[in-house]
Amino acid sequence: MVLPTKFLKQTRQLELTMTQMSQDCLKGLWFCKHAILDGNKTLVQDVSQMHEEVSEQGREAEQICMKILLLQHPVAKDLRRITVATNTIRDLTRIMDQEKEVAELICALNMEDLIVDDCIQQQFSIAKEMITLAIEAFIQKDEKAANQVIKMDDQADAQYEMAKEIYVDLLAKKEHDTGTLVDVLLVGKYLERICDHCVNVGKWVLYQKSGIFEEIE
Repeated sequence: MVLPTKFLKQTRQLELTMTQMSQDCLKGLWFCKHAILDGNKTLVQDVSQMHEEVSEQGREAEQICMKILLLQHPVAKDLRRITVATNTIRDLTRIMDQEKEVAELICALNMEDLIVDDCIQQQFSIAKEMITLAIEAFIQKDEKAANQVIKMDDQADAQYEMAKEIYVDLLAKKEHDTGTLVDVLLVGKYLERICDHCVNVGKWVLYQKSGIFEEIE
């Protein structure tokens, strides 16, 4: 069966929009990472605007999905692809939501009494790799990349658990600003959630073939 030209154009536009969303998510993550590691709050000034842009891109992508569903009457295989796209769009949007929260926390940090443990740095690196792999898995329908994203969540969780132990110990010693320590730990929590959304994308990619979506425990 030869797919209609308009359908192919719409799906291509959809993928381009979603790729741009993922690139903006990676850019926002980079700004947040270097803002907290370099102690430079000015790096996150544009994250709020990027959040608005990603939200708009998400709405545009969902409209493309709706047009395909209403006007192209896709067959079962393509319908599943659109279902996967719709849910992936939402997860990318949520990733940018978390980055906005991280940026706001960084803006409130006391940079003079800031302790960023290596486990937080590792969380940023893991999140970057997971976002990259997740969108690659979706665009290329790559089940190997999808499974890799899902497996990496164990690393993300381990780093966050380590962060909790370290910052709870620091809080108990009462040698540093309590609010700053709590905010840095919250940054770790948001990074963990970003990784969870990447896992969702990986599971949606696998769903496209199996028809079964496994919820995150």
